[in-house]
Formats: sequence, C-alpha cells, structure tokens
Amino acid sequence: MQAQYSPTEDAFSRFQYGIKSDETRRKYVKRLELFLDFCKFEGETIREKAENFSKFTKENDAERTTDLILNYMSYHINRAAEKIISKSTVRNFYKPIKLFCDMNSIIFNSKVITRGIPSGSESSNDRIPTRDEILEMLKYTDRRLKAITFTMLSSGIRVGAWEYLKWKNIIPLYNENKKIIAAKIIVYDGEPERYFSFITPEAYHALKEWMDFRSNQGEKISEESWLMRDLWNTGQILVNSKESNLTKGISGVASSPKRADVDSIRMVFNRAWRIQNVRPFTLDMNSKRRHEFKGTHSLRKYFETHALGHMKLLNVKILMGHDIGLDRSYFKPTEKEILDDYLRAVDFLTIKNEAKIQSKINELTEKQDEILAMKLKHEKEMNQIREDMELKFNKILAKVNVAKLK
Repeated sequence: MQAQYSPTEDAFSRFQYGIKSDETRRKYVKRLELFLDFCKFEGETIREKAENFSKFTKENDAERTTDLILNYMSYHINRAAEKIISKSTVRNFYKPIKLFCDMNSIIFNSKVITRGIPSGSESSNDRIPTRDEILEMLKYTDRRLKAITFTMLSSGIRVGAWEYLKWKNIIPLYNENKKIIAAKIIVYDGEPERYFSFITPEAYHALKEWMDFRSNQGEKISEESWLMRDLWNTGQILVNSKESNLTKGISGVASSPKRADVDSIRMVFNRAWRIQNVRPFTLDMNSKRRHEFKGTHSLRKYFETHALGHMKLLNVKILMGHDIGLDRSYFKPTEKEILDDYLRAVDFLTIKNEAKIQSKINELTEKQDEILAMKLKHEKEMNQIREDMELKFNKILAKVNVAKLK
C-alpha cells in the first residue's frame, strides 16, 4: 500500500516518490532530516528544509554540494571510528541523501563521497534474545504480544510486514491426520515484493486465539480483517484514563478496529522489554546506552539463526524474502519441498514448552492408538482362529461319534 506522491509538487515529494516501502520511507525521511539539520537549512518542516537544500544546490556548483555532503559523512565516519556507531551503519546515512539528489537531478561527485565510507562487511555484534528472555517478555500484559512474537520469530518477517497482513494471508496446513503442521503466510500481499513464508502451529494458534478474542468482543472478523489492530478497554479498571490509554496503547473500541502501524508495534515491544526488565544494555566508550539486541529485528535474526541450523541456506533466504540473485534461475524448489525443509526446524522455532510437550503427547497418543488398534486386531484374529479350530474339532468329533454308532 505505497502512499501516492506527485513528483511534480516539490523536491521532498520527488524524494518520497522514489521510495517503495513504507518502512524504508520512515527511515529515509528521518535520516534526511538529520542531514538537513546538520547543515542548518532553515524551515519549520522537513519539506521546507529540503526545498532550501534544493535551492542551495541550484545556486552553487557541484563542488560546494559535494563538500557539504562530505562534511556530513566525515562526521559519521568519525563516530564509527570512535565506536559510537558501527562502520556498516555509516552508509545508511548516505543513502537517503543520494536518493534525494538523484530524484531532483542534483549533481555532486559521488565517487569522492563513497571513497571514504567504510565497507559494509562488518557484521553486527547484536545477539539474539534467549528463549527464557522471550518467555519473560511475553508476560507483559498486551494481548497482541504473543501472536506477534510467535509469528515473527517463526517466519522471519520484517516488522513492516504487519501493515499489510490480513487474516486471509494466514493459511493453515494439515497433514493426513488433519493435524495442523504449519501455516503459510503471504507477506506484502498485493505488492511487487510479495512472497510467502511459514509459521509454526504455535504461532497459528496464537493468531487464531487473538482473532477469536476480537470476535467475541464484538468485532466482525472476515478474511479482510487486519491481523493487528489497536487495543480497546476490555473491562479493566483504568487509573487516570488519558495517561493509561496512552501507556497501554488503548485507543479505540472493539467494533471499530484500526490497523496497528509499525510504530505502534515497535512501541509494544519496547515497552514489553523494558517493563519486564529483560533487554539489558551495554555502555560504549562514550558511556552511551546500547542494547544487546534489537527490539523487533532480533526476532527476525532469531528465525534466521535457528532455521539455518536445520534448513538449506537458500530455502531460509526465500522464506525471509531475500533476493537470491542468479541462484533463483537455477534453484527452484517447490513449495512442498520448502515446507518439508521448514518442518525440520519447527521444534526449534517453537518457544513455549507446553506446545512442544503437547506435540510429543499427541505423537505418543497416536502411537499408543496404533498399538491398541494392532492389539485389538490381533485379538480379533486370534479369536477367529480359535472359533475356526473349535468348529473343525467339533466336526471331527461328530464324525468319530457317528463311526462308533455304526
């Protein structure tokens, strides 16, 4: 659902026109404004600041524009050298500036700028949360949290995908015994980036429980219903109604759902990690806080880490929506082949012990039922053999008695 922008309005509109993803737009706009503020372009809004930057480039030559961007990028390169940010992050501050200039035909020497930007080969040293940390975070009282968490860490979807997900995009998959083994999830449905992934039975049941709860509260649930929506007062006593509503994210009524956007979902996780006192932080050399793992992206990394231990690399990339390049021309697994591969990782993407234990109980129950059925079949066959032998014995005995009478 890309927003519509007229590229003829102004420089900032042309910049927005060049961004496909809502999530990318959010990041690019924020980082572009950091650049405009650093360079002290005046304006009450980012649109006005961007227009003043555009005027500056028209009134000055390419060298002045290059020097302006070079000064800004040098600032971030120094931050990376001081380990305030990672080296791989530096290029992210350049991308929105480059896009703005490209969309507005602004000329500058990009080779000079990129020459000093550190390579992005440095991997992030963020870790993934542990299973126990996730379980502790899930104790936070937001009914949406369990469904969102289980879905993200078992499918690897980005947090931005929630703005597109509807109930129709979740398709349960069953085995020959009519038992749910996974569910297919259609990501970015209706967009060019559309792809599919899978979620665990645990995640599917959490989503189903959430949708059933909404239905019982008076919301009319259909295939077009958004998977994630705003919260409403379900009967709990709120102290200081206005403040509590903002704190708990309660904004509407059950029968009038509003789609939850990326920012609200991020806020749910940030609040849950903080209130449950789960997500620790470290201090860098400048005594700045840095969390050990990301609030939402860590769940995507959790999926990747555990899936790679039990699945083929390219299958994992496909389920994460990664571009596999030329491999796509030669590596074309069927959906069933990817599902079979995914099923090998399901237990390792399942968080709650109860789900794993119940799975084992169900498995043992099925085996016990098979054993009982075989036992009953055996007893039936043995009874039939006994009846046949008794019948034959009686026939022989009757013939013997007849012979004696003669």
